[in-house]
Amino acid sequence: MEWDIVRATTSIEVYCAFLDPQPVRRWSALLGARVFEGVRVVVHTRSPEEQREAAGAARQQQQIEALRAVGCQVGFRERMREKVLILDSTVLWHGSLNLLASSGPTDLMMRFTDPASCERVSRVIDRARKERSAWNPCTAKGGDAGTGPAASALMGPGTTGTAGIRPGDVVDGRLCLDVSYGEKNEAEALLKAQWDKSNRLWYVVLLG
Repeated sequence: MEWDIVRATTSIEVYCAFLDPQPVRRWSALLGARVFEGVRVVVHTRSPEEQREAAGAARQQQQIEALRAVGCQVGFRERMREKVLILDSTVLWHGSLNLLASSGPTDLMMRFTDPASCERVSRVIDRARKERSAWNPCTAKGGDAGTGPAASALMGPGTTGTAGIRPGDVVDGRLCLDVSYGEKNEAEALLKAQWDKSNRLWYVVLLG
């Protein structure tokens, strides 16, 4: 990933839900250097208000400001789960690594050098809509993020497959989607999405 970031010439888009100080320090130096060289760098993350505790919100805000200080643009996505890196609209990294919050776990990422895959993933992300207001754990009364009504509102109906597969996961080259019943026709027509009956999830096939 570092090799690709160094060689990007026009744009770098990072989708990372959480931000931690050590990885932000590591990557912001490189990303800032690319901004200085004229590359557009955008980081998509969760807003500080979506963090569970006040300390977490403050830490998220500090890391956001650190990224902005080196010239990165920062945008917020509610309840995001995407872990994606797109470079020059031609190189796609997709998997389970939160680049700006990870410091050594064994997450897996798949690399695609295909503009069509970049375009398709970008389109899926751009068209993803959340029909419910985001659950704010800082103001929610009681409950835990992993269980109960709050978790149901967070994940939406039918978003967990029978094998524990969730939207945003990539399984055998298939990117799983969170598509509501009202959006299924649009997903089929625009994204060529298909229904996985066994896992009860929609998906698109990534080109590699």
